[in-house]
Amino acid sequence: MDLREIKNKIGSVKNISEITSALETFAALKMKKTQKRFSESKPFAQEMSSLLKRMEKSLREKKSVFLEERPVKKILVCVVASDRGFCGSFNSSVFKLVEKELASIKEEGEVEIMPIGKKATARYKKENVLRSFFGVGDYWKFSQTKEIAEFLTQSFLEDKYQKVYLFYTHFFSSFVQKPSKVQLFPLTAETILNFLKEEDGKPVDETDYLLEPSAENILSQVIPVFVEYLVYQFILSANTSEHSARMMAMRNASDNARAILGELRLVYNKARQEQITSEVCEISSTKEAME
Repeated sequence: MDLREIKNKIGSVKNISEITSALETFAALKMKKTQKRFSESKPFAQEMSSLLKRMEKSLREKKSVFLEERPVKKILVCVVASDRGFCGSFNSSVFKLVEKELASIKEEGEVEIMPIGKKATARYKKENVLRSFFGVGDYWKFSQTKEIAEFLTQSFLEDKYQKVYLFYTHFFSSFVQKPSKVQLFPLTAETILNFLKEEDGKPVDETDYLLEPSAENILSQVIPVFVEYLVYQFILSANTSEHSARMMAMRNASDNARAILGELRLVYNKARQEQITSEVCEISSTKEAME
């Protein structure tokens, strides 16, 4: 291989390594900022947990239109993916889960898909898609997801959809993210009770409270806010997972680039040594011929 060609390849791989290292750093910073959003929403979650605990009996008895089971005709499936690439298997993992679950969901009723993120929009452009969301931002704010939550809530209240599922990637740690499925409407008591246990780890209060006004009136005001918070948390979790997946993908790419760079430098040194040896041999041969 020509020395100039090897040198050009070394320069290209070095540039790629610098780019992937920079992308890894940016992804790590963004992941930390989205994790900070989680901690900032903790006080609100604890207050919501305290309020819902007092209405556990009403939740179990499904004393709210948001918990009522209805005859299913149409189902909305929300799929949360990223707006950008370079994040490894982040998008493909959630798409695989959707494909796996979609067959059984379609047995329940007619399915429409609502993609959230440009990658999800591109993936399901041939499906029955009436509305999509993307470009909300890197650091999700509660106000940014409010439009999505209100659309889902209103669609369920108006009986446009009798069930709403949400697929997203749950963030466990920087190294572990898992695609997950949640039934958002009708809201199940189990979903709410699991939320309560996650917030403080204490057993759910069994006290039967007297509520004023009625439990139905309170739940009609509280649950929409609770759903807004759940949607915010699910999308924020997916956003954090995206940055984490991109950080790991770019780290692996940087490691691979450095390994290739080492191999190319070894090839370059060998080729250069061969060229020097060849030149020395030519000089020696020429000297002998002249003598």
